[in-house]
Amino acid sequence: MHRNISSVRSRPAMPAFVETGAQSECPLQLDPQRVVVRYGGSVAVNCNTSVLHKGMGWEASEGRVSMTKNQSLITWRVSNLREWDITTHCFINSNNSTQCQVDLPVTVYKTPDSVFISTVYHRGPMTEGQQYELQCDVHNVAPVQYLTVKWYKGQTLLNQTNFDDTIKTPVNKTVTLLIRPDRADDGAEYWCEAELDLGAEGPQPHPTNSAKPLNVEVYYKPKHSNSTETIIQDDKVMLDCTVKANPAPTYTWDHLKEKISSSVLKSSELSPGKYTCTATNTLGRDSKVFIVKSTGAQSECPLQLDPQRVVVRYGGSVAANCSTSVLHEGMGWEASEGRVSMTKNQSLITWRVSELREWDIKPFCYIYPIYSTQCQVDLPFTVYKTPDSVFISTVYHRGPMMEGQQYELQCDVHNVAPVQYLTVKWYKGQTLLHQTNFTDTIKTPVNETVTLLIRPDRADDGAQYWCEAELDLGAEGPQPHPTNSSKPLNVEVYYKPKHSNSTETIIQDDKVMLDCTVKVNPAPTYTWDHLKEKNNSSVLKSSALSPGKYTCTATNTLGRDSKVFIVKSTGYRSTFWTVLIFFHLLVTLIIVI
Repeated sequence: MHRNISSVRSRPAMPAFVETGAQSECPLQLDPQRVVVRYGGSVAVNCNTSVLHKGMGWEASEGRVSMTKNQSLITWRVSNLREWDITTHCFINSNNSTQCQVDLPVTVYKTPDSVFISTVYHRGPMTEGQQYELQCDVHNVAPVQYLTVKWYKGQTLLNQTNFDDTIKTPVNKTVTLLIRPDRADDGAEYWCEAELDLGAEGPQPHPTNSAKPLNVEVYYKPKHSNSTETIIQDDKVMLDCTVKANPAPTYTWDHLKEKISSSVLKSSELSPGKYTCTATNTLGRDSKVFIVKSTGAQSECPLQLDPQRVVVRYGGSVAANCSTSVLHEGMGWEASEGRVSMTKNQSLITWRVSELREWDIKPFCYIYPIYSTQCQVDLPFTVYKTPDSVFISTVYHRGPMMEGQQYELQCDVHNVAPVQYLTVKWYKGQTLLHQTNFTDTIKTPVNETVTLLIRPDRADDGAQYWCEAELDLGAEGPQPHPTNSSKPLNVEVYYKPKHSNSTETIIQDDKVMLDCTVKVNPAPTYTWDHLKEKNNSSVLKSSALSPGKYTCTATNTLGRDSKVFIVKSTGYRSTFWTVLIFFHLLVTLIIVI
């Protein structure tokens, strides 16, 4: 009798593993619960239990641990992991001959061998306003579903691309970026970066590999900040025509006795008058007019115009005064419309047109001073017309767009003048995406077409793209600037399902749901694995299910994505403690007996 009691006392005080049907869980704990390991690295995971059992072990394609009966903790260990898609689980055999297991999620990763940036089908300098394609090659990286490729200009993030492929072995990936450089990008550095975001269990900070920067040289034509400058003669004052351009420009001057190629002239060495400097390179030319005035009043033309520059809508009315404070033998206005004949008895004359119908009109006021020679002052004149219409459309495409694919939008501006003051702006919602200026000097109305390349993603579904034509006619022009906008183009984007996370643990409760709903276009269908009956709903009640794993798959015409719900019972803890208390009571009763 005592021997029996002694044998009872020597047994470990552990609850028996009990299979309770819908209320049962596998009594194993893994530490850690998920493993992220570099290919060729070492890994160790503990599996422990707090119940009596007939044996527990690890099954794995590398590092298998044979079943053992006398331990409550066993370790799966691999010193040099060389398998990409390794599957491993810890198992336990209960006293009533049932078995359960807990799978260990293992992610084996490898950072890229190299990341390289290049231009596609192009070498040498780029030209302002033209479109180019950059390419980023990421070599030998795994697993690609955790890879993000980021594009930078300097330290500014331009774009990033994620991948949905579930392949576990190393792959090569190529990502492209479309750019349209301007003069501000000359000398800019573009580069790309491959980042592996392996989750909370992965290395922190995330492993990154960057390409060597691509230095961009941009060719652009000369463009002065202003087209006219008035200079008062002085030994220290210069006519500075220097302008930034690439390739470097050459300079020519009109109205000089000798040919000069310098960009800078001394004002004190010139006679009062107008001097036009033109900067030229292989892409174009731009001119600037310097009006040189003497400190001596007798050397200037004694006329004052008010206003000094005119901007008028085509068909509108215009009036400009010309006045003098000197004696004269006659003054007047010359113009192709509204000419004013010479008069001797007035010091102020007005040029007036009630309905201007000439595009390239060049009016000037002239005078015959008594003590000087005849001179004139030109009136700078701009006739403008806002567009008849601004229209946006897609090029060679109708219907919904596909996420990640490239599309071309077109903006047509009809019958606008003068085009050199026109800016076409592209918007998505209220965000300015791009703008285009024009350098043509034609004065009559023209039609202009501008295109924009886009690569929409799921966030763009329902976005509105539109374009706007703006005429910036300077300080003398209408304020605010005249603008004409197109009707918005509503973009529908098709994209495949993608859950925000791939796994979710649910504790059973009447109010807790397994919610597989995911935002996607076209709308998805839902299927569930491990259910007794077919169910197409995206939401299930946790209280109506048995504990276990349930996989939901959302599918549309573009692809599918699955999410695993791990349902745990609230009854497991109470069942566990009930068994434990019952066991201790039984031991106590035996001792008493």
